[in-house]
Amino acid sequence: MPAQQPWQPETLLHELFGPDHVLPEQFYGSNDNATRLSGERALMWAVFADGIDCYRRNVGQATRRERADFHEAERWIRASDWEWAFSFVNLCEVFGFQPAAVRRALSDWQLQRSSAPFRRQRFRPVTLHAAA
Repeated sequence: MPAQQPWQPETLLHELFGPDHVLPEQFYGSNDNATRLSGERALMWAVFADGIDCYRRNVGQATRRERADFHEAERWIRASDWEWAFSFVNLCEVFGFQPAAVRRALSDWQLQRSSAPFRRQRFRPVTLHAAA
């Protein structure tokens, strides 16, 4: 069976837009080289994932702070700043994403979310399911 390539852009986007967070086992593959295991790369991924999560978590929220967080994340995503190492476009470049494709995926997600009836989902760990 061929080894799975954990750093394909489509795989990472699916993981990022999926309901679960990226686990260390998913981030660090057994066949990764030292540059992929660097603390800088892990920090870059954390910033990228947090920016996307902040955008998704705060879209359409009611409080002033949540709206401000959403607009800050949206500005970061929409900016084309190549000077700052942690800018959206630079992080997309590091991870092999096309910034326009990620922006389009977020816009599509937002449109789909706004057209679907709102359902709040509660997180319940597996242990609680077993106990119930």
